[in-house]
Amino acid sequence: MNKNFKIFSVVLLFIITIGLITMFILLLTGKTEINILKSKLVYDEVINETFNNIQISTKGLDVELVKSTDELVNVKLYDIDSKNFSIKVEDNTLKINSNNVKHNLFFSFGKRKVIVSLPQKEYDLLIKSKSGDIMSKLDFNNTTIVTTSGDIKLEKCNKLNINVTSGDIIVKEVNDINIDATSGDVKIDTINNSINVKTKSGDIVINELAIKEDSSINLISGDIIINRSSNNIFYNTKSISGDIRINNNNNRYADYELRIETKSGDIIVK
Repeated sequence: MNKNFKIFSVVLLFIITIGLITMFILLLTGKTEINILKSKLVYDEVINETFNNIQISTKGLDVELVKSTDELVNVKLYDIDSKNFSIKVEDNTLKINSNNVKHNLFFSFGKRKVIVSLPQKEYDLLIKSKSGDIMSKLDFNNTTIVTTSGDIKLEKCNKLNINVTSGDIIVKEVNDINIDATSGDVKIDTINNSINVKTKSGDIVINELAIKEDSSINLISGDIIINRSSNNIFYNTKSISGDIRINNNNNRYADYELRIETKSGDIIVK
């Protein structure tokens, strides 16, 4: 009897420990639930009005912007009470707002998200999110994203402004980008005109850089790696603790300057 009780106590303690660790990880990452089933479609409507701007305000939801296959604008909601959502076209703007989305504590039967399907055209985009990933497979003109927690993955933007507390940022191509972040990695495939980044923690990787304006990258902790760049850039670099390796083409008399500073981390320009 005592032996069985000891085994039961050990198993129970193990389950409680795993549960506490899971709860701790969820709180650290800004998530409040675990999804255990496939998301359920609760809203599916076509937007017939025309617009050139998009404003989305959400809390605890993923946002996906995808190219429509039929040239129509469509909004879908998953695992959300549609009564808590406001969807309308006003002042040439598609406005999607979550009013009061309720959450289960730690467990959910599906992943809450909003998917907007759009024909490709020139839109200005504004997204405000308190927690949730943001993903776009469309090209946008002027884009502003403000979020407290969640990853951001974008295709192509003309002018992009991002303010994020915690989350990774991935951008395929951008002309001008401004980032103010606290924590998270940044990966950008192509920058065509300018970059200004200020972040406390996380690595920054740029595959191809061709700035045509003076720019800056300021980082407290993390590596900065630029894989390819034009010869018409002077890299003004400073690292208190870390290696600095610049290719032989660092031209002090170049037309444009990229100021890079990190307190702890390497600066590598290949």
